[in-house]
Amino acid sequence: METEMKTKLKKTGIVLFKIVVIIFLVITLNRIFMPKYVYENQDGRITREYYAQSRYSEVIFVGSSTVHSAIDPLVLWQEKGISSYVRANASQPMWISYYMIEDALKCHKPKLVCLDMTFIKYADDFVEEPSTRKALDGMRLSSSKIKCIEASMGEDEKMADYLMPLFRFHSRWKELSIDDIKLAYYNKPVTLNGYLKDDGVAPVTEKELVYTKEGDLQLSPRNIEYLRKSIELCQKNGVEIFLFKTPAHSSNWSVGYDEQIGKIAGEYNVNYINFDEYNDIIGLDYSTDTPDEGSHLNSFGADKFSEYLAGYLADNYEIKDQRNERRFADNWARINAQNINR
Repeated sequence: METEMKTKLKKTGIVLFKIVVIIFLVITLNRIFMPKYVYENQDGRITREYYAQSRYSEVIFVGSSTVHSAIDPLVLWQEKGISSYVRANASQPMWISYYMIEDALKCHKPKLVCLDMTFIKYADDFVEEPSTRKALDGMRLSSSKIKCIEASMGEDEKMADYLMPLFRFHSRWKELSIDDIKLAYYNKPVTLNGYLKDDGVAPVTEKELVYTKEGDLQLSPRNIEYLRKSIELCQKNGVEIFLFKTPAHSSNWSVGYDEQIGKIAGEYNVNYINFDEYNDIIGLDYSTDTPDEGSHLNSFGADKFSEYLAGYLADNYEIKDQRNERRFADNWARINAQNINR
């Protein structure tokens, strides 16, 4: 009887060992085949890198590429002791922003969520798989990720391809290099708390900023739905939310959008600012402060906007200056050291 029991335990142990090995191999293969976003498309690292900084993120900025190019968390820290992270990805629609907020609240509840409106103007059926993957590949597995995939994927995409990137990227085997193996469990930050510095300069060609008046300028039902959901989610959790449009020199915006967003913000008693109206106050010069003729800010513009934004947030929200808090100060000393050594 004792021998039979030992035999059963041994067989069970072998089965469990095989299961563990299989799980490890699947996870490793997923990591090997998944694009690393280290040498190019670095905004694909923003979501993954957030988790290492979530407990220090008193303020999070959520939105599209206009945000991760325009807000430098190091400047906010140095100016006002604001410890922040930018959770923004290229072409990030409102539904992805909503789930980024939901995911953040499960990690470490921030004091303030700053939600960018720049991408709210796009259609309800907007799908851009490469950008969606850069946002979601690094997101930890949770109900928020699953719901975000459901909300974001196109009709010809499959949930399994997002949950198991190996299915989607298996054809990359011909492109694999030693770096794909080395970087499978690579954790060294590529971004600076979600900020991606761009020193390029491509001046605007039109000196006067004129918004579009063409087409249907009504915000779509789905975008409005997720804007409301984002505000309600924050307020339900006792987190302040600030709505803003990142400054730019681009005609693909409308005064009508501002009016609609402002009305919704007023219903919930939250602030909304279109920072295009503050270009002169901030000191932005679109002959030097943009890498792409006004659509985004470069590092020179980001320094100016981040400095102004630090003052605005400190004056209007109860964000504690953490520069005298040891754990925050030590963390930002490490970040600054990494920034110097880039």
